[in-house]
Amino acid sequence: MFVFCLVAVFESSLFPQSILSEHQFNPAALYQQQFGIIASTGVNFGLSELKTYSLYSQIKSYSICITTFGNELYRENIIGLGFGFPFIKHFAVGFNISMLNYSIKDHYNHFGFSLKFGALFQHTPFDLGVWINNINVPKFSDIDYIPASYSIQCGFRAADNVLFNFIIRGIETDLPFFNIAAHYYPYNIFELALGVNTDPLLLEYGLKIHLGDLCLGYAGTHHRQLGLSHRLSAGFGL
Repeated sequence: MFVFCLVAVFESSLFPQSILSEHQFNPAALYQQQFGIIASTGVNFGLSELKTYSLYSQIKSYSICITTFGNELYRENIIGLGFGFPFIKHFAVGFNISMLNYSIKDHYNHFGFSLKFGALFQHTPFDLGVWINNINVPKFSDIDYIPASYSIQCGFRAADNVLFNFIIRGIETDLPFFNIAAHYYPYNIFELALGVNTDPLLLEYGLKIHLGDLCLGYAGTHHRQLGLSHRLSAGFGL
């Protein structure tokens, strides 16, 4: 079944894959952690034949992310390298370059690359993050290309265990849409997240459990046309 025809090329990579992975998407946030590795898998759009597998690793200011999405008929592969560093006090910038490959069995096997820039300002209890993805607008053919996407994220830590995020997102010149999310940490080992995506009005949610340096996570994200995606993750960080 050619379900991939309903989705634009690399559409699942335009924005963070879950409410719990916003920090991984902005390369300016890389310097905040000494070491981390996260493996994740998910079922996209409620279709068991469309699976995503990802491996994300960070060492100080550098990161690598490997993602594969699709099935035996259609496949998207991404290998991304990121670098982030403090620029001045409270302000950091970061860059990412990704190798892209997508193939349709017995038809196409195309390659390209994508560039991303991010910036992050932090001054407790506020933070402001901005990133622009696919700056170079990767093009594979006359009709297959990846549009530029962007995000402006404003965070406010209302208490030690409560964080609010308001995010403006968009694709090229389309009208922007919004994400509003709350993260609650009832205990040191739990993170609960609940959000709303306004394109159209859909819920997003997540749960993360920290067991020392280990963490387990689940997130549910709705696509604006194709429905619910589930994502499971396991990671280790210092």
